[in-house]
Amino acid sequence: MSAADPRVRSPFLDHLALGARLALTSGRDGWGRLLLTACGVGLGVALLLFTASFPGIVHHRDQRLYTQNDTFRDEDLPAPGDRTVLVAAADTTFHGTPVRGRIVQPEGPDAALPPGLSAYPKPGEMAVSPALADLLEDPANHLLRDRLPYPVTGTIGPAGLLGPGQAGYVLGGDHLSVDTGALRITEYGHFSPPKPMDPKLILLNAVGLTVMLAPVGVFLAAAARFGGERRDRRLAALRLGGADLRTTARIAAGESLVGAVLGLAAGAGLFLLGRQLIGRIRLAGFSFYPEDVAPQPAVAAAIAVVVPLLGIGVTALTMRRAALDPLGTVRRSAPGRRRIGWRLMLPLAGLAVTVFALALVDPAQGTHGSLLVAVGVLLVLIGLCTLLPWLVEAVTRRAGGGLSWQLATRRLRMSPGPAAAAVSGVVVAIAGAIALQTLFLSISTQYEDRARPLPATGPYRQSVTFPGGGPTADALADRLAHSAGVQATAAYTQFYVESDTAKSWQLPAVRIASCAVLRGFATLPDCADGDAFAVQGPAGQPDAEPVRPDTEPVQPGTTVRAAYFRGTGEPVPFPLPAVTATVPAVADADPNGRIGSGLLLLTPAAVPAEALRGQPATVLVSLADGLADPEERLITAVMAIDPQARTEFPFDPAPDSTYLAVKRLLTAGSAVTLLLVSLSLLVGQLERFREQRRVLGVLNAVGTRRRVLGLSVLWQTLVPMALGLVLAAVGGLLTGTVLQYSAGVPLSADWGSLLALTAIAGGAVLLTTVLGLPRLLRLMRPETLRHE
Repeated sequence: MSAADPRVRSPFLDHLALGARLALTSGRDGWGRLLLTACGVGLGVALLLFTASFPGIVHHRDQRLYTQNDTFRDEDLPAPGDRTVLVAAADTTFHGTPVRGRIVQPEGPDAALPPGLSAYPKPGEMAVSPALADLLEDPANHLLRDRLPYPVTGTIGPAGLLGPGQAGYVLGGDHLSVDTGALRITEYGHFSPPKPMDPKLILLNAVGLTVMLAPVGVFLAAAARFGGERRDRRLAALRLGGADLRTTARIAAGESLVGAVLGLAAGAGLFLLGRQLIGRIRLAGFSFYPEDVAPQPAVAAAIAVVVPLLGIGVTALTMRRAALDPLGTVRRSAPGRRRIGWRLMLPLAGLAVTVFALALVDPAQGTHGSLLVAVGVLLVLIGLCTLLPWLVEAVTRRAGGGLSWQLATRRLRMSPGPAAAAVSGVVVAIAGAIALQTLFLSISTQYEDRARPLPATGPYRQSVTFPGGGPTADALADRLAHSAGVQATAAYTQFYVESDTAKSWQLPAVRIASCAVLRGFATLPDCADGDAFAVQGPAGQPDAEPVRPDTEPVQPGTTVRAAYFRGTGEPVPFPLPAVTATVPAVADADPNGRIGSGLLLLTPAAVPAEALRGQPATVLVSLADGLADPEERLITAVMAIDPQARTEFPFDPAPDSTYLAVKRLLTAGSAVTLLLVSLSLLVGQLERFREQRRVLGVLNAVGTRRRVLGLSVLWQTLVPMALGLVLAAVGGLLTGTVLQYSAGVPLSADWGSLLALTAIAGGAVLLTTVLGLPRLLRLMRPETLRHE
């Protein structure tokens, strides 16, 4: 057969096939190594596949949000017809769990069905989501059952929910009207462009994803090195049989390919298993349907290509430190000292990239700058990994102490790479978590510290809004005042006005209430029904901020009408009454905000009753002291009067919802990453025990006590762990400080989180070491001297 015959197989493929055959036919020892490699690579691949599914999850969630966006009002409402339905929001919150509520009232036989329902619930009946059904069945949630006392006659399907964990209900109604806050629609869902994310949150996202995925890459690289010493000895035997260096490299690549391919299969299996279980998991307040979790095809294909290439690349780099000689491997003799120069270049390069981003693109103002900063963070984390083996070698260069310490340091000097690789994932995870938490600390003050200080005076702390309740505001306040735990109430109706010649921002807002209520808002000389008062600002505070800073004085008798009217038809015009007196406002009288100039206080007779149609009523509430669970009891009492009412607590913290979602997702992702790192640490430790089993067997056979051998193995874990945590703390704080500067936020350090993260990482390493001790004791037997 000639050399040009196309049937001649490529030597490259033959060598790869030989490596694969050696990996698969190396007996029980080879299969154990492959199993550990597959487990390690599989854990990393599974997390990568879940990460690749994130864009799809976001897309499906956006579609479900679009379906639930059914209370958006256009300028013109459709006329009642066979296809129209009245919808009113009746949302609530129970002990921090948001409950989405809708009251529906079909106006025709062809009215569109709410998503997830096959029929409309009858008036006074409701359909609930499975998650809400579970809450209602819990005996401890009696306040929620009192809040939603309607009989359950149906279940909301997946089409009407964001996820299996969303609590929601649809209540049938027969009293809805546009004047009382309902909307008339012909179909459910309304597209609204997504709100642009704050650039600081984009930076937080970019850094968070980098921090979560960097440990995965580190562990994938470590898993590809499992069984490196035994592989090198086999390759040395092949060199004795005539194989050159290029051939041995190809054979090693074939062995790595087998482990990577098995790891890909294991990772795909873990992903599919986790995908089926994800519907039962609540992750930081979010839940997902399994069918929504699917990786992007292009990213999944890239993972399938990159993981084997990573295994081959790591194998090639590892072999450069082992001169495969026909008489053995130089690795087993004392290695040369590691160089620190190029190892320092990586973190310095990462900081330089971050500074470059600061100089050219402000990362706190754009996505490109945030991505550039994320690249810098990745380089810093990789640099910390490369510094750890050098640091371990430098510290253990001089051995001293007891026998267990000498055995451990001898092993670490001979081969610091595997020991350092075992905790490299922890170092990267903790360094990234410290940097991320440092950035969190400064950004959180902008989004979380939104609680207003409690007023020194003023009796009211809570506020309730009744949609369309303006004409009956006093009656609503009286009903609420008779609820358990309510000490006092005050009702008013406030809205903006406009005229034919002036817009709403050019005219004062009006607040209508009885004289008794108005006396709580301003110091009145005298008051009779029909009077009108202009507010000049809080008493004793002439520089108080006005309600409408650009309003102009208007003449009495000017015809105005309600602006932003949401009732049926057109708003009723009315003349502005003459101002009886200009009065100073009372400080801290209204928990909803400061009362200042640009506000007219009107008594009911000063405004036609028809002008209040369609306007919301506001009822201020003062609760009795010592009331158990006051917020939940107040919401329950309010919803018993009107399920559409919205209860607010102005003095409670109100963090930004987008920031809260980002924080929850990154916190959950960090927890999953730390769990993965802990599992990978255990897998890596078991592999190191396998590598040392003959050495342990020999030492045990010559009389070395098991206690000494156990302590030596423990030192081999503790020394890299302690050095790695110090490295992680320093690198994380430095990176976090640079991130704070790049985001334009105050520089600060969260020492409590630093100590907590370090303690968690140390505990994870110690726990995995303890879990591996039974395996270590089994290896200290004469049977381990048997060579296959």
